[in-house]
Amino acid sequence: MTEKEEIQHLRNEIEILKKENLSFQSNDKMFQALVETAVGDIGEEYFNNIVIKLSEWLNAECVIIGQMIEHNVVEGFPMYLDGKIVHGFRYELYNTPCDLTSRKGYCVYPENVIDAFPRSKDLLELNIEGYMGTALYNKNGEPNGILCAMSRKKLDLPPQAEKIMKIVAARISAEIERIKAQKALQISEEKLRAANASKDKLFSIIAHDLKSPFNALIGFSRVLLTHLKDDDTSVIDKYANIIHDVAVQTHRLLENLLEWSVVQVNRNAFVPVQFNLSDLLTEVIDLYKNQARQKGITLTPAIKANVEMVADKNMITTVLRNLISNAVKYTRSGGVITVTAINQEETIRLIISDTGVGIQQDHIDKLFAIDTKITTAGTNNERGTGLGLVLCKELVEKHNGKIWVESEPGLGSKFFITIPQNNNLESTGKTDSRA
Repeated sequence: MTEKEEIQHLRNEIEILKKENLSFQSNDKMFQALVETAVGDIGEEYFNNIVIKLSEWLNAECVIIGQMIEHNVVEGFPMYLDGKIVHGFRYELYNTPCDLTSRKGYCVYPENVIDAFPRSKDLLELNIEGYMGTALYNKNGEPNGILCAMSRKKLDLPPQAEKIMKIVAARISAEIERIKAQKALQISEEKLRAANASKDKLFSIIAHDLKSPFNALIGFSRVLLTHLKDDDTSVIDKYANIIHDVAVQTHRLLENLLEWSVVQVNRNAFVPVQFNLSDLLTEVIDLYKNQARQKGITLTPAIKANVEMVADKNMITTVLRNLISNAVKYTRSGGVITVTAINQEETIRLIISDTGVGIQQDHIDKLFAIDTKITTAGTNNERGTGLGLVLCKELVEKHNGKIWVESEPGLGSKFFITIPQNNNLESTGKTDSRA
């Protein structure tokens, strides 16, 4: 080898060493950034920072963290594209390098990636030249996402790029599992709070709402017996009516308590059938006609004949019974209660409106909550159970329906219910035997 050739050889080796040193420095910076991010950041902040750092390290215009949300579809959280963070986009894996990545675990095309995936619209639209990606895995070792980097020029990968990407992917997978566990814990805590509220409500009803009427029954019946012993029959009518009213109210409370308890114990008990809504409304209204007449209230249905509904008939009956009973309770003499049913093709809307006392605005949001008790005496001092509207809400939500109220003090109330008509009747194969 000549002296000139030796010099050139040394220069070449120096250039190689310089490149390796730069790569080492780059890798060292990346490892340092990874450690800082892994220790300091969590959640969205972590995901955002990691795609930015990977974009800088790989000199790639686009870096994506995507989670599998259905077969062959990934949702990005986030994508870093041309210096901007993008959330909430969806990416179909079919005919893309990400599809191959999810199946193989790792995939790299430093250049000409579009030649391997000519039908990938995203690669074409972004004019992508180089690609590398690694799969994300859940705690069971199953692929459930993608971490990938894409460049509009040849992807010049530093040494140990694959190892570093897999380290990053493992940290991302761990963070995804941590977030899932945190959400599951939050849901569990919410269910526990609801269960405790239900338990507290049950004890409250047993301790107070049931105790009070039985005390009244015992007290008034004792007074009545005393008068009978003294041959004083002048007060029989008065006390007999009081005892009757307390007994009816207590019976209604027990019915609601029993039905609510059944819902709590057997949350999957839901049997939709097809039935005639017009006939059902007539039956329920008939239960309260005498009570409405005694108070001088007009109670009328506003529904076309032969309206068919698909729902759990017992549940809908309970809802209507509670709402109509409340309307009668809170409407003064001379008032009007109207029960309307509107067929809206995919849903049926029920409206129970009254010209009663109305509801204060600060009470409306609390009406359907199990952990708050909003009870107001009726216009004839009728007592409420504090459970009826809670039960109505749970039964309506069993149907994936909604219930809400519009009301103003002194101007009456309107309770609205919407029940979807896409309930799977075919799964039960049932119709109401009495329809």
